[in-house]
Amino acid sequence: MRALSIPVPRPYRCGVGLALLLGACGGDAKTTAPATTPTTPPAPTASFVVSSTGVVNGTLPTTFTCDGESKSPPFAWTGAPAGTLEYALLMSTIPTVGATKYSWVLYNIPASVTSIATGTSSGTVGQADDGAGTNYAPPCSQGPGLKQYTIQVFALSAAGRVTGTPSQTTGAAVLEAIRSITLATATLNVSVNRTQAMINCGYVRASVTPWRAATGVDVTCDSTYAAIASTGIQSRHVMMRGIRATNQQVPIPQNFTGSNAWRIPLTPVVSATKTSALDGPIGIAVNGVPIFNPCKQGGCSGPGGGDTKVLGELDECNGHAGRADDYHYHAAPTCMMSEQGAAYWDTHPLGWALDGYAIFGYRNPDGTTATRDAGCGGNTVTHANAPTGYAYHVTDVSPYVLSCFHGNPSPDLAGQASKFSPLRPPGTPMPSTNMTLETSATALAIGGTSTMRWENASRIYQIRYTRTAAACWTFEFQTDGVITATSPYCRTR
Repeated sequence: MRALSIPVPRPYRCGVGLALLLGACGGDAKTTAPATTPTTPPAPTASFVVSSTGVVNGTLPTTFTCDGESKSPPFAWTGAPAGTLEYALLMSTIPTVGATKYSWVLYNIPASVTSIATGTSSGTVGQADDGAGTNYAPPCSQGPGLKQYTIQVFALSAAGRVTGTPSQTTGAAVLEAIRSITLATATLNVSVNRTQAMINCGYVRASVTPWRAATGVDVTCDSTYAAIASTGIQSRHVMMRGIRATNQQVPIPQNFTGSNAWRIPLTPVVSATKTSALDGPIGIAVNGVPIFNPCKQGGCSGPGGGDTKVLGELDECNGHAGRADDYHYHAAPTCMMSEQGAAYWDTHPLGWALDGYAIFGYRNPDGTTATRDAGCGGNTVTHANAPTGYAYHVTDVSPYVLSCFHGNPSPDLAGQASKFSPLRPPGTPMPSTNMTLETSATALAIGGTSTMRWENASRIYQIRYTRTAAACWTFEFQTDGVITATSPYCRTR
């Protein structure tokens, strides 16, 4: 009897556990009539699995979220059915309110690819949600708590079925395009637990973003502190111009990096006993420059009240160089603030106090003049982009930023002296007029030279300082164009 051969219709393929109409693939079928009730095939996903070496006990570590490095996780898959010609990968979550959101949309992944390394992709990257564009959108929930994410890898029986430009190809569009060609689906569920400390870390990170490229300011977080690392200097606004009383110190880069970065508490706690802020640093501006209290070194009890602004020791940006040749502000960093629109500082921190509370501009979030309590100089109005409970506001009246710490300060308040490494002996204070500083990012780098000039009693003074190594400078001192001294100096730490 001649064998009856019935072809297998597309898109089915042999070897994937899908129902065949009759016979064994590639062989002769028996002549018996087909059964009236077809046999149910095994589930196509039984042996097709996706895993991730980056997932720890079912949890996606912080490094793959917006609170960490925002890197895309690694994934690998095995057991794809025979006949797989292409893959697609979707990472999604279902929010409490609203439709499914897609964190990662990958399609056109070649059949030869069975893994994706950390921070990489494969195939074509489609449009993720939450403004990420054609990139990986790291988990970044608005509030604290546990969120679930699902990673799905689809084995496809045909290639090139997803069309359209990547920026118009959403996760939902990919699902619709591959619905009829999906041979098997591998699924991995992971959780992300975002704490309030992580959310507050996100606020600190976001606040420095406009200055990160120009000044190198950066933020890393652990469960307790946001560490703001910087060189303590910037070149986007002028420095030292207009100072009327100088100590002959100049601005040079500092080493506020690594273990010497400024630690900002991530969960501010109201202190029962307020800590005064009468000497030294009280916080750090979002451009990486420290903010000091208004007083001279030693406090505000000296002549003129010791107020550096009243005494004419500050430049037109409310900063100057201290005894460690470190640049810092003593009042509102007005030049830095002018780099953004006036309303920006109503809702974006201009700095962070050492107790973890944010420092804002002159106004509340609604644009009204900020009220400052009689205690430390802040208020309890809720501010966007900052921890709740309290926030400081700058003013043009001393103490300009804050007079005490509303919360428990970071250990860096007590350990402030160890942050600074004086380069040379203190200069001699003198009145000054027409002070200027010629410098730039290039001039502050190794091999660059900066020049500070000023006048006093009809004489012209000048300090030229050249950076010869990472922690070394050569200083040249001039009076009326005549070199009076040349000295090399190096930091010891």
